[in-house]
Amino acid sequence: MTLGFDDLDHEKFMRLALKEAELALQEGERPIGAIVVHNGQVISRGRAQHRRRNSEIAHAELNALMDAHAYVRANLHECAIYTTVEPCVMCLGAIVMSDVPHVVFALADKWIRSVEMLKIDYVRRHIKHYIGGVLHAESVALWEKADPRELRILREGRL
Repeated sequence: MTLGFDDLDHEKFMRLALKEAELALQEGERPIGAIVVHNGQVISRGRAQHRRRNSEIAHAELNALMDAHAYVRANLHECAIYTTVEPCVMCLGAIVMSDVPHVVFALADKWIRSVEMLKIDYVRRHIKHYIGGVLHAESVALWEKADPRELRILREGRL
């Protein structure tokens, strides 16, 4: 049986992304985790690894997408990505280019404001669902432990 996006348990999958974020935090990284889902099954996991990989592009979403690239390509337009923080413009661009049409996140990023990208016709054609606030409080709690100053920037969109 094929599950549609509306059939998915968004809280269940966000909890799995939050586990990745917790692992990132334990490793001294920003508490950001992501998973890619297809037909109700987790295909890949990723977490922030900026320090570990000494790379500013080692974002959770990119790590999850790279891990699942062959699977996602074989199942174009069918996968969903769950991430604990709204994707930045780089990650949202990668999600669009990977033809992952469903994006679910916990904590909105008002600093980067990737949601503005949805005004671009090309992006809007690729993203069918862009849902925020799923288990928001749990993501906030991780950021409060990790870096309350950066949490304020994410929430308020200013330094």
